[in-house]
Parts: sequence; structure tokens; C-alpha cells
Amino acid sequence: MTGDERSGVELLAAVSRGLIDLAQMTQVATFRLPYPPDLQVALDRLVLAGLLRNRPVPGGIPELLLWCREKNPTAWWPLELPDGFLSVDARLIHGGSKEATRTCAELASWGPEGVVESEAVALLAELADSCGTVERFATCRDFLINRPLLLQYNPIEFLGPTVAHTWRMVQGLYGPVPDRFWIDRTVYSCSGCSLLAKPIAPETSWCEGGCHPGEHVLQSTQQPEQSRILPLALRLFLALPGRTERAVRSALPSRTRLLPRGPGLYEFAGPDGTAGVFQVQDREQPVPAALRAAETAAGLPGPLHVVAPHRLVTSPGYRESFESALPVGSGVRLLSADKFTGQRQAARAARERSVDA
Repeated sequence: MTGDERSGVELLAAVSRGLIDLAQMTQVATFRLPYPPDLQVALDRLVLAGLLRNRPVPGGIPELLLWCREKNPTAWWPLELPDGFLSVDARLIHGGSKEATRTCAELASWGPEGVVESEAVALLAELADSCGTVERFATCRDFLINRPLLLQYNPIEFLGPTVAHTWRMVQGLYGPVPDRFWIDRTVYSCSGCSLLAKPIAPETSWCEGGCHPGEHVLQSTQQPEQSRILPLALRLFLALPGRTERAVRSALPSRTRLLPRGPGLYEFAGPDGTAGVFQVQDREQPVPAALRAAETAAGLPGPLHVVAPHRLVTSPGYRESFESALPVGSGVRLLSADKFTGQRQAARAARERSVDA
């Protein structure tokens, strides 16, 4: 990445962070002008860059929001971006729901000033410290993955002996559902990813996890005051990949061990009996995902297996973009969840046959 391209990516990340700030503020009952300072500063930088290069620029934040809904940023960005840095269908704001997209959250996590993924890492680190043991932390972490949204929170449900201690450890991470998700006093969740959802047309809906409308149904409650939800950071960078992670862990033929660093690094036994490390990701943009994986791998003694949902890895151009973005010698390997577990199962079966022989 050249210096000019890095400057373009850093400004794109700044705009994305401003949009995330706006999304966190705009609760119908409480939002007041002015806009979040970081968003205004990012717009000022964007306008200056466009004017210096004789490029079109948005006339203010409302027009910026419109452009973010209707256009791929690469179509109007005044600074250079690396070729293929974003997919052709990338948007920072979803056209139907008007919510910040996963792409926006992924870009807002970019670099040392990133705010979303780093928040998830910090919250999980605090939880790990409070838990004291990796085993207790793993139990709490699974609780959060399984319950990113409590549509009808009932404290009595968590008084049982098997869950009471876990609930005491994690309950402070939950808060009320933002009131912009209250649609006629109804809050919706997606049955596919268990995250927030919105109906946006008679037979069309949006959900945070990006499930296709025909692949899920909406669940709802008309008592939104009783709903509780994890922060956006934990929803997108823990619970969303967590649904694939659960399936991977249950399908592996040998036990895995959660490493107490970062969001979801697991040690597993490789085909030759040596230890390997995998991490489950579920990210829309393959190039930023690859660069982030390379950063993670740099702190490991061996290679990192990045495991992603089958639909993501096999989507047109995803693997090619991911792999071409990896620095030389990064030690990162991208596999679909079914291929990763299939390879481990085949290796174990081969070892058992050799022993029997």
C-alpha cells in the first residue's frame, strides 16, 4: 500500500468512525444537533481533500449520509484507495434500514485509532480478568455468543444454579435496545444470526448479520423496555462469527483450547499432532479482513488458520481478494468452515487407520 493509498484508507476509516458515532447517538428521543465532532471533522477533511483535487464533495453531513447509502465509496472518494480495497457492492449505510453497515464497522476498526473491534477486544479482556480462569471466561464468552439479544429479559431465567454465576459475570455488558429499533413499539431479531432486525418492506427485512431475507424469519416483542442487548462491538465481532465458531468447535474431532488473547483464538491439534491456531471471522470486506488477520498472525509462533462461513469464502472474488492482500510470508491461511473441519476429521481418520494397520 502506497503512502497516498494509506492516507485515503485512513480518511475513509475516519468517516466510518464518525458514522458509527452518529449511529450510537441517534436515539429518537435524545438526539440533538450538532453532529458528533469526529464526524464533522472527518467531513471537513473530506471536503478539503476533494477541493484540492477538483473532485465533487458532499455539501454537508445530510448529503454525506445520502452518498454513503447510495454509492460505493470508491466511486466518489477524493483520495487514492488500493485497487480492490472494497467490494463492488460496498456501502457504508444500508439503503433500506438506514443503519451503518458491517463494512462501515469493519472500516471504523481500521488502524491504531479503530473503535469497534478494539472495543470488543477491550470488553472481552476485562471479562477475562474478572473471570480469573480461561475455563470460566470460555463459559461466559459462549453465553454472550448464544444470547447477543434478550428480546424478553426475565431475570428469573438466570437464577438457576447452572447459569446464575455466569449471568452475574456478564449482565453488566447488556443494555437497553436503542429506541431507533423500536418500530411501533416492536423490537425484532433475526432467527438466523440472533441479532437485531427490521422489516423494511412487506416481504423484505434487514438484519445486522447480513442474512438473506429468505433464509430467516423475524422474531419480535412488543415490550421493548424489557429487551436487553450487547454493545455493537460484541454483536459484530463476537456473536456474529460466534455462530460459525460454535459449529466448527463441535465438529472438530479433538478438543480445542481458547487462548486468553484477542477475539477468539483457539489452539487445536494439527494433522501431525502439533498445535495450530485458528480464528473464526465473519467480515464483509476481504482486503481489510486479510490485513487484520496478518496483524494477528504476526504475534503467533506459527501460522494462523482463518476460518469463515462457506457462503463468504465461496462468494465471487472473496478468496482471491483476501489472499492477494496478504503480505508475503504472513502465515495466514483462509479456509471455509466445512473445509477446515473436514480436513481435521480426515486427518484423524487417517491416523486411526494407520494405528489399526
